[in-house]
Amino acid sequence: MIEVYSNSKIYVMCPPQTATGGPELLHQLVYKLNLQGFDISMYYYPAMENPVHENYLKYNCRFVTSIEDNPSNVLIIPEALLFRAAEFKQIRKCIWWLSIDNLFKAPLAPRELKIFKKLGWETLYRYSVIMGKVKGKFTYHLAQSYYAVDYLKKRGIHAGYLSDYLNAAYLEESRKIATFDKVPKVLYNPKKGYEFTQKIMAALPEVEWVPLIGLKPVEVAALLRVAMLYIDFGEHPGKDRFPREAAIYRCCVITGKKGSSAYYEDVSIPDEYKIADKEVNIPEIARMIRACLSEYNTRVNDFDVYRDKIYQEEVRFEKDLNTVFLKV
Repeated sequence: MIEVYSNSKIYVMCPPQTATGGPELLHQLVYKLNLQGFDISMYYYPAMENPVHENYLKYNCRFVTSIEDNPSNVLIIPEALLFRAAEFKQIRKCIWWLSIDNLFKAPLAPRELKIFKKLGWETLYRYSVIMGKVKGKFTYHLAQSYYAVDYLKKRGIHAGYLSDYLNAAYLEESRKIATFDKVPKVLYNPKKGYEFTQKIMAALPEVEWVPLIGLKPVEVAALLRVAMLYIDFGEHPGKDRFPREAAIYRCCVITGKKGSSAYYEDVSIPDEYKIADKEVNIPEIARMIRACLSEYNTRVNDFDVYRDKIYQEEVRFEKDLNTVFLKV
């Protein structure tokens, strides 16, 4: 529970001119809390002249270029910018874990910690970050996924759950999808798990594979509208958007079991569609892909629960805000 006083100002740190799921969620938070009457602003780091990406102008978020560093105020920091937190001494700091894995890839890590990575001591690096830069350094923790909640709990850190919701335009457009317009295409994200995905592709040369890369949102939507299947055997550092977007566009979804994809609460699809990314499992994955393409009209119904949950995410988000932020 974050106590917000009558004179409190809330700041949300965010990278500028960045159009990905994380920054959109940060803008959604400011938008929703602004509607509720909170004094809340974006704080972009690093500073630049025009920091607001065009995709987020619709949220009409106020932004500031400096922070009043006093205990009445609250600074919300995504985990990727965690290492900037030490600059602020008095303000109450909240880290919002939009992912877990991305923290350990953050280029802003102090030099003394980067040495561990250079030496290949990844486990020691992660331990040092959590124990030296996270635990006991923040007043509050929030987590976008149950994967993050569980990861932190196992390390003695309590995090409240505050997730996200998909862009309203995606949700509205997805309701128009008709299954009879679908064709046997398989979509994948080549930025995630591509080495393993290539092995699956080699086992299924007859399948039409379409990479989701270098596309505008409307172009991604156009592919989701017609494809029967989306696969994702990469990292799932948080509750990722691509599987959800694919599901509401009535694609079947097959994932691995990394990160949040292992948690039903985050990726609410039947277990048979979650297969670990091991070479021994490639025949099983190939069989499931063929089944989704040849039995699409039946298989797509296996994702009804997931779709319904996604359509309710904005309502859940608003309820969770009322639990997390308390006016006193």
